[in-house]
Amino acid sequence: MDAVTTIRMFEFGVKISFVAVLNSAYLFPIYKYMGTVVTNDNAKELSLSNLPSFHNGTIATAIAAYIFFGCAMHFVDKDFEWLTEHRHKFLAKKRVQNYSIFLSNLPEKMRSDTAIKEYFKKCFAHDAVIDGDVALNTPKLTSLYSKREALVAKFEHAINVLTVKGEEPMHSTKLCGGEKVESIPVYKAELEEMNKEISETIDRIVADKESRKAMDEEDYEAGYDIGEGAEDVENTSTGFGTNPDQPVGVSAKSIEAAGGDAEGEGEGGDIEDGAKESALENGENVSNSGMKHSSSQGSGLDEVLGESLAVIKSLVVTQEGSPRSAAFVTFADLVSANMALQSIHNHEPWDMVSQNAPRPDLVNWSNVGVSNQALQIGELISLALTTTLCILWTIPVSFVASFSNVEGLVQIFPALQEPIAKYPWFSNFMAQIAPLILVVFISILPYILLFFVTFEKPIERASMQHPSLLSKLSAFTIIQTFFISTISGSLFQSIQDIIDNPTSAVELVATALPAQSAYFIQLIIVQNLLALGIELLRISPIAQEWLGTLVKKIFGYNLTEKERNTSFLGIRDIADPLEYYFGRELGSKTILLMMVLYVYGCMSPVTAYFTLAIFLLIAMGFRNQFIYIYPIANDSGGKLWLNFTKMSVTCMILAEIILCAVLFLKGGVVAGPLMVPLIVITILFDIYFKKRHYMTTNFLPLGDCAATDEKNKEEGMTYEWLVDAYLQPQMKDRLRYPDNYGRIDEEYAAQQKAARELEEKKQMEATMPKEDAAAVAEGPAEDIAASEGQKGGCIIS
Repeated sequence: MDAVTTIRMFEFGVKISFVAVLNSAYLFPIYKYMGTVVTNDNAKELSLSNLPSFHNGTIATAIAAYIFFGCAMHFVDKDFEWLTEHRHKFLAKKRVQNYSIFLSNLPEKMRSDTAIKEYFKKCFAHDAVIDGDVALNTPKLTSLYSKREALVAKFEHAINVLTVKGEEPMHSTKLCGGEKVESIPVYKAELEEMNKEISETIDRIVADKESRKAMDEEDYEAGYDIGEGAEDVENTSTGFGTNPDQPVGVSAKSIEAAGGDAEGEGEGGDIEDGAKESALENGENVSNSGMKHSSSQGSGLDEVLGESLAVIKSLVVTQEGSPRSAAFVTFADLVSANMALQSIHNHEPWDMVSQNAPRPDLVNWSNVGVSNQALQIGELISLALTTTLCILWTIPVSFVASFSNVEGLVQIFPALQEPIAKYPWFSNFMAQIAPLILVVFISILPYILLFFVTFEKPIERASMQHPSLLSKLSAFTIIQTFFISTISGSLFQSIQDIIDNPTSAVELVATALPAQSAYFIQLIIVQNLLALGIELLRISPIAQEWLGTLVKKIFGYNLTEKERNTSFLGIRDIADPLEYYFGRELGSKTILLMMVLYVYGCMSPVTAYFTLAIFLLIAMGFRNQFIYIYPIANDSGGKLWLNFTKMSVTCMILAEIILCAVLFLKGGVVAGPLMVPLIVITILFDIYFKKRHYMTTNFLPLGDCAATDEKNKEEGMTYEWLVDAYLQPQMKDRLRYPDNYGRIDEEYAAQQKAARELEEKKQMEATMPKEDAAAVAEGPAEDIAASEGQKGGCIIS
């Protein structure tokens, strides 16, 4: 849907550009024939700059502004209707994230699957909750998982060398001076060992998780309210207490029982000695032992030290399988999911905050469970770095932009006065390369800002279409590329004037902007049409394909079709294209194009002819690219359109203020005041839409949810695809083998064949009438099931 909404943005630009072109039918004669004729500057003859001061022709500019911006607001309103309809259809689709929510900052008592499920079962129907997956700390398992993936890639290539080239692959045991060994036996042994270690680690984590679950259920059956907790959560835990010294998976009651049994007191004799010893060996009962020691000594010093050591340990050492303070909850119906998403789940402002869940394969698990304090600090750091960069970025931008202004360039470098006077072509050359250099600077900016976004700890993988990146990049583009480059010729003097008199900033920009239309026309042509030509010719992917083919040939990584069509050493294969980075393109190119159109649509209508052509060409060009080239990757469902529209309306208001200031400076005693109501109307329009329109697009109405759920129920929708959808990836694959492992292992090959036959049969039964499906089901399914059990867990679908 992001591709569709992007095309819609381009079409929006086409429509308002066309309105500005229609306005030019009466603005051009007024600007040209009522103004001072300038024979050596055709662009100025057709702009507001050609009108003398106190001329009544400025009234036509004000009227054109009402028509232009009024149509823009009307088109935004209609586009909102269109987006709301299509976004609601998107939110009603059978997508895991539409049936799930993300809960952050879980209280201690809620950090278990049982507690989460019981809480939502109380809130909704008993069968409304499919899954409640509390994220786990798995540093060791994650490390093993990454190492296994790297080993599988090497093992797969070694099998290709053996089966395709007929050579026995060899490798060195060390990077330098190691012994040469046969790759396949070594890799096979290493993979079996690693699979075993990962399976055992998963088993231990699952056992701990089941232990916590059993104790939560016992507490719940005994009358402990898992959703609400006990009065004193420090002394009485509901599955997982607030005491940092309490063992993971052991409730407060169990600890007391274990302690009583160790001393020959209490009723905890049914607890196994091994469980007590394990808890004590892991150092997870430091607080309790510290309390006993302090009581025997009659001093509270050891108790304080014990608690302090436990806190330090909890900060430094992360226990494998311990729960984090975040969870993904998956529901069986859209009604429950949307009600849970829009509800307040805790009396504390930042506890159990519900958010939209990202797509499971795009979850950034390293940021799941980050505390609210860390998130707030990260956002402050990101904001501070962005602000600092915005200030420092002024220097290169103003320097490059000064190339197009000969007077400003000579003012900065007096030595250039003589060569410019001697060689007139030199000034024209500098004016032409200025947009090219500025485009290069703009292309670097997204990568720097994306690095800043990582400080915000987003739960979705930070990419070039992250909403935060779009906002930062749009603000940068408007401030730096548009306003700073406008006053670059006398930047430092202008800054001093603004410091002395802040209100002079508007006058300064309003004075400089009318003369800069030609510069911005050059900039948007270079930035959009040059990039479009490179995009359609696929120059970069073709160059990478040629380079990748050469590198693969050198390293011998071209033995199979899969190897030839896979990216290698960071070089993208043409058969493996990157997703289109909507956030980066909209924030750096399209927003500047819109800003130029808003500002110059009435002041210099000739600009609208260029923006009309650019919007038409990029709409046609990218429609082709989205259909035939780019994969459907991280689809936000049109969220970027909402962020872009907010920025676009802000640009409207800024453009109207600038035009109002220009008209006042031109002595428009009628035109200037005429612009004030338009500014007020646009601000009210923005406020009105922010009240409900954006919120309406964020959620699917409950009526639509109920209708969709009823339809799904009639169609017999099952819920297998929702179970464990947000289970951490490293917890899913106990065993992992290369795709071509069957070439050296007949048993594995037979198992894979049986699995494929079983999958085909299931698909056939799903599409056949019931009578035919029953006949097919009478086939030798038992043999296939038996073959699956020969190497349990090895099936790679």
